Amino acid sequence: MVSQKRKAVTKFPWNMFKKSKTGSKKAEAIYIDHDDNMNVIAIEDKSNPKESQAKIEKEIVAVRKSELKAMLVDDLKDLLVARGLETGKKEDMISALALFEAKARAAVRQHESNVRGVVVSKKEELEALSVPELRELCDSMGIKGVLTKHARIEQFLTLWQENKGVDKALAKVAHDLREGQLCAMDRSSLRKFCDKLGVSPFVKDVMIERILRGETVAGRFSRPTLEQVEEEQESAPGKKGDMVDALLAMEASRKKSADLKARQVEEAARKREELRSMNMEQLKKFLQSKGMEAAGKKEDVVEALFGVGVQEDAMSARKTKLRSLSMDDLKKLCLRRRLTQEGKRDDMVEAILAHEAKSRQEVQAYAAKMLEVLAKKKEELEAKTNAELKELLASKGFAVGRAKEDWVESLLTEAKDSGEVDALLAVLSREARRGILLSIDELSLQKLCDDLVIDPYVKEVMVERIIARENEVGAKPVVKSARTPKK
Repeated sequence: MVSQKRKAVTKFPWNMFKKSKTGSKKAEAIYIDHDDNMNVIAIEDKSNPKESQAKIEKEIVAVRKSELKAMLVDDLKDLLVARGLETGKKEDMISALALFEAKARAAVRQHESNVRGVVVSKKEELEALSVPELRELCDSMGIKGVLTKHARIEQFLTLWQENKGVDKALAKVAHDLREGQLCAMDRSSLRKFCDKLGVSPFVKDVMIERILRGETVAGRFSRPTLEQVEEEQESAPGKKGDMVDALLAMEASRKKSADLKARQVEEAARKREELRSMNMEQLKKFLQSKGMEAAGKKEDVVEALFGVGVQEDAMSARKTKLRSLSMDDLKKLCLRRRLTQEGKRDDMVEAILAHEAKSRQEVQAYAAKMLEVLAKKKEELEAKTNAELKELLASKGFAVGRAKEDWVESLLTEAKDSGEVDALLAVLSREARRGILLSIDELSLQKLCDDLVIDPYVKEVMVERIIARENEVGAKPVVKSARTPKK
């Protein structure tokens, strides 16, 4: 071991590629930092360099521990404090410092190995080029003249090093290794890592697209329908009767329905007469008390009030029917409608009524939109020539031979029945929803993803952002590979 007082210099010996007369490579120098002294150990290239290095490292540690044992405790403590290590018993401090210095030597050796790796890889890459390709590459670097291939490679490598080619190659090796390490992690671990670094793991556009996909599957953009009104559970059926019993039961049910319908017609006529007996001023005040504006003739106001009354009566009847159900039946209704099943009977009844009212509004709004789409489509069809309409009718299997108005109506009916209009409305609804989601913050979008059981994370994005943040804060993950992969 030779001790020299000098600073470590990272300079790559280009003549390392030249063989000696005996065929062995020249010795490589490895620098070791001991209390600001650079000890240079020459290691000859033997058949098993790893084993030789391990043996030398063991000897270095033994010698170093002997040196540290001979030091005063206060001087030893100063060494540990300077390196950010904790002090304690002398034996513990010696072991800690020896381990610290061993890691530093290993890091230096790893760096030298990485440097060798990227240079060898670059050299092999250049050697694989044809002479014309190499000449063109050298010309782009300003290397002119008639040179041998070996000379061109040597000059190119020299310029490459001066232009920080080694540093860039090492950075790429570190990046690729770190990327591989992160890609091997699962999404949950990456997400926690993002949280630790203060990096957002989300891509808003991706979250929105996945939410829209989930909502589409859940039926958000499909034609809304009124859910089947659940009636009270009928009494448990007894033994199966014969055909006569079944027919008698059907007849009783039919008669009951007919009587109910007759009473409803009579009640409707009575209510209309009551409204017609009121003067216009009374009708307007009555309509305003319902939160509606009076417009049109007296008969229009009467019909508007009659419609409100029908809705109120239906709501009252429905409320009474729901209240008559058992708690178990109410909970089943709430479960089918994805409503909370907690709380008092009245709370669940009100929740069901509100849900059904919302469903009715959605159906009405959808019907209005469908009328708009059909009206627009009607204009487009009417603008077509007879020949174009006939061709369109023939493509859909319709007979041609009626008036143009009949053709248009047939095509409109087909568009509605085939689902074409529903598909167009679904697209419009989805785009409107996208606009709403774009205005929502990431936290709210994440909650929506949770509610829909959607994974909003993109692994590649998390990996990219983690690496970018580590580069920003100066984190330097240890590069374990000795050589860069060959291209």
